[in-house]
Amino acid sequence: MKIIDKTLSRRSLLTGGAVAVLGYMVRPVFRSAKAQAQAAIVATPVGEVPVHPVDPRWSQAKVATITLNPQDLVLPRVFEAATALVEVKALYDADRLGLLMEWGDSERDVDLGTVLQFRDAAAIQFPEDPSLDAASFMMGQKDVGVVIYHWKSDWQFSRLHDVDEAYPNMYGELYQYSGVAAGEIPESIDYLVNGRKEFLTAAAAGNSIADPLVQEAIGPVQKMRAEGFGTIEPEAEQDAGGMGVWHEGRWRVTFSVPRQQSRFKFEEGAALPFSFAVWDGAQGERNGQKAFSFWHDLSLGAAPVIGTSPSAEDDGGGGFLVPLLSSAGGVTVAAVMAAVGFRLWRGRERPPE
Repeated sequence: MKIIDKTLSRRSLLTGGAVAVLGYMVRPVFRSAKAQAQAAIVATPVGEVPVHPVDPRWSQAKVATITLNPQDLVLPRVFEAATALVEVKALYDADRLGLLMEWGDSERDVDLGTVLQFRDAAAIQFPEDPSLDAASFMMGQKDVGVVIYHWKSDWQFSRLHDVDEAYPNMYGELYQYSGVAAGEIPESIDYLVNGRKEFLTAAAAGNSIADPLVQEAIGPVQKMRAEGFGTIEPEAEQDAGGMGVWHEGRWRVTFSVPRQQSRFKFEEGAALPFSFAVWDGAQGERNGQKAFSFWHDLSLGAAPVIGTSPSAEDDGGGGFLVPLLSSAGGVTVAAVMAAVGFRLWRGRERPPE
């Protein structure tokens, strides 16, 4: 009987310890959910939404501080986000919704002159059709898409910055089909205007990243859509405005988007989920390597109803359990539960005296 009591006591201790460990691991999850509820964004009405980031009308908007997280769920991942917080303001007029993102960045990275340089960038995201099932904050999921507006610093400041700007003393004898004379270094735009476009292969294939003329027509903010990782593509109709200003170690970037989207309209008083992302080029962040946020309610005019937006907890892709059970968190949970199971099994196998 003493052995049974001892076994039960050991079981209680192990079970209690496991619950304590799991509770400690889940603690940041609930803290994040609570922080999300407290960080709702309320857009302020104005006569006309400003585009310039230092326009005095932005002072009329309330500030919401949004926590950013490293994208460490899928490749290419990053385990430590270079940007931990971003401040968001929102204004709206009869036709457009404007957002201002502000965050700290000690270096201004705006060109891609070499393969080792990466640009600073930022993005906003919201569901393509809020009437459908909750879209995943991780770029949506199949048949439940998201709209993404992506500001690219190089599209604003250095569309024509190329390898010859990075290495001003380089020399080229002849670039055939570029449209420039022998001994001159062509820009990519020379192939498009004076030369043969097919020799600027990516631009000829319709890749806007390689076509400075398309970048000039679109502006620094590009509208895209996605239905999960690896599905992002530009929208046929580009309707965004916006720009960025870097000053004394801080970026201020604006987004101006039409209230009337393809499948819904931003109505006054309605709360809709938004998420945000930032790339720090100096830290090598690009593509999926970024800092991102979960969903946060944004409302035009009236205070939003907290908890109505799809959160990571009810996300179809696993929500908060995905980061909890992936990488080191998953290994720790598995190890603790395996130890508990082994101890309980041994306790059942031991015969009472």
